[in-house]
Parts: sequence; structure tokens; C-alpha cells
Amino acid sequence: MERKRIKGQMGLGDAPTIVMIVGLVFLVMATMALIGEKYGNALDVDDTSATAINESVNPVSAGVYLSAYNKENVACGAITAIYNATNHVLISAGNYTQTGCLLQNTTSDALYPRTGWKVNYPYTYSASTVASNVTGDLETEISNNTSIAGIVLTISLIGIVLTILIGVFMGMNRKTNRI
Repeated sequence: MERKRIKGQMGLGDAPTIVMIVGLVFLVMATMALIGEKYGNALDVDDTSATAINESVNPVSAGVYLSAYNKENVACGAITAIYNATNHVLISAGNYTQTGCLLQNTTSDALYPRTGWKVNYPYTYSASTVASNVTGDLETEISNNTSIAGIVLTISLIGIVLTILIGVFMGMNRKTNRI
């Protein structure tokens, strides 16, 4: 006897298809995330030069990162000049240390370090291109939607298990009614 199929009803035979579709969606998302992570930075334009002039910083002995530090693949060059922000006095190199983009204050209070400094320095970085921006946006979207995909997979698997259990119990019920 053949069962009637109701529109929208899932049967036990549909389970492998659903698992395969959900698995393929996850495979495509993982592949795109891997490609974006590995090759996203390769799309940037390397060694774009720039100069920071009169960048305001409030240096402390623990150090403060210069604003160029936030750029991609940055390399901060040697500081060319630092001036006190209040009285524009040149602060000599013995009053600070620089390690990459980290600036540390080694001055005494005589130079008014708490009022801020104006720093000049060159730096190079990798400039973003349209292609690298698209890749970055794709990575963000995938990471934002991965949890949703996990929820969809969980719901699908629960649906499959329930379909199997209902099918088993309905089959057992039919057999007991026939006896």
C-alpha cells in the first residue's frame, strides 16, 4: 500500500538529502572563510608610505601606541621630532624610547609630559583594495552567520531524528492494530 504524501511533509527518505544539503552549505562557508583568511591580505597594495605630522599623544612610561599601529602590516619609522603640545619645546631623543610603533616616555615632569606631545614620524603600511575589502566583508559575514548555521543544522538534525522516531512508532502502532 502506498502512502499519500502531504505537501510539505518530510519523510524518512528525505533525511539523507537534507543532511547532504546542510553539509554542503557548511562546506562552502568553510571554504570561503579559509580562502578569505589565507588570501585576503594578498590583495592589499604593499608598502604605501605616509608621514604622521603633529600626531597628538599622551605618552606614559608604560608606553602608548602611535595611531599608525592600527593600520595593516604597518612599520613605523624612526621618530623625526617630538614637541611639547603646550609650549612647543622640542623634546630630545633621550627623553623617550621608540620600539616600532610603541612610544615610551622617559622624561621628568620638567618637560610637562602630562600635557601631551606632538609627534612626527614616517610609516609604511598595506593599503586596502576593493578586492581585500570585499574579502574582509565576506569573512565578517561568515563569522556572524556561523552561529545561525549551527542552529539551522541542529534544528534539521532534530527534525530528522523526530521523523525517524515518529515513523518507527507509527509503524509499530500499525502492526499492533493489525493483530
